[in-house]
Amino acid sequence: MLKRLAISIFLGANLCTILLLWLSVALTYISPEHLPRLSLLTLAFPVFLAANILFLLFWLLFKARLTWVPIAGMLLVGGHILDYTPLNLQSNSNNPAADTTLTIVTYNANYPKSKEESTQALLQFLKTTNADIVCIQEISRQFFNINRKWLDSTDYQVRQNHSIAILSKHPFLSDAIHIDYPTRKNHSVACWINYYGDSLLVINNHLESNHLSNKDKDEYTHTITGPNQQAIKSSTRILINKLSKAANYRGAQTDSICSIIDHNLNHSTIVCGDLNDTPISYTYQQLAKRLTSAYREAGTGPGFTYSRRSFPVRIDHLFFTNDWTCTSCRIDHTISSSDHYPLIVRLTKKIR
Repeated sequence: MLKRLAISIFLGANLCTILLLWLSVALTYISPEHLPRLSLLTLAFPVFLAANILFLLFWLLFKARLTWVPIAGMLLVGGHILDYTPLNLQSNSNNPAADTTLTIVTYNANYPKSKEESTQALLQFLKTTNADIVCIQEISRQFFNINRKWLDSTDYQVRQNHSIAILSKHPFLSDAIHIDYPTRKNHSVACWINYYGDSLLVINNHLESNHLSNKDKDEYTHTITGPNQQAIKSSTRILINKLSKAANYRGAQTDSICSIIDHNLNHSTIVCGDLNDTPISYTYQQLAKRLTSAYREAGTGPGFTYSRRSFPVRIDHLFFTNDWTCTSCRIDHTISSSDHYPLIVRLTKKIR
């Protein structure tokens, strides 16, 4: 009798975690403008996923015939699980021809808060990477003027607007085009680039920041390491208010970016940057409907691009149109001058 009751309780708990997992996925199809606070439930997707994996192990040990419950629950959102943590074991191409390969870096350099040694680290990183196109967010307007000697020693041209810069070894066909959308201080820019005679649209983004101060992050960390009721209430209220307000902005910003993509469906397009959203979000899923995610196609594991102060997440992304194939996508952990890590992607142009 007690065993049957315990099984019923655990089964009910498992069904609850499945419903929460499904709800977190369903919310990615609704703009945060409509449900800003509820949309934050998408951030708990990995928690619900981990709970279902634990239930799977529990049923295997104590009631094997019920293992289908968490398995079915996860299979119904299997695509989103692979968005969050893809399982690619090898690159998609061995030795693509050099003239059809494009290496792109997207990196939130966090430069305004950096010191001189960070400047040298960034310049050395760019030199070592030797990418064809570099999309940088949070870079000062004076950075490339101050480092003009370095820029002149490379093959890069630069286009910059506000704190967003695009460097390219291929000729620019336009100046940096600022994209207007509701924001407090974030930006997106677009440029047309001549890629061996074809026009390539590159959209570099730094979508709405959550505006969490170091104090906010410290308080959040303290609630994890030494929780008490007062700290939990205070930090939770601050987090919910700031995160929901930022999510509201990103919903509108995402729609603006997607309208530009839709307007240029016949053109080769790359969209990248610090989107300040995980793969389980309205932002990511709207872009993934139109374009291919580089990390989903060639990455492995959760791949955290931001992992400071107990916030390990992948919020830096790169998407591309179907005239490209992603042969490599990796996160570079060798540079630590920013609170982000660069995403380095290699694309190969498909033969028409």
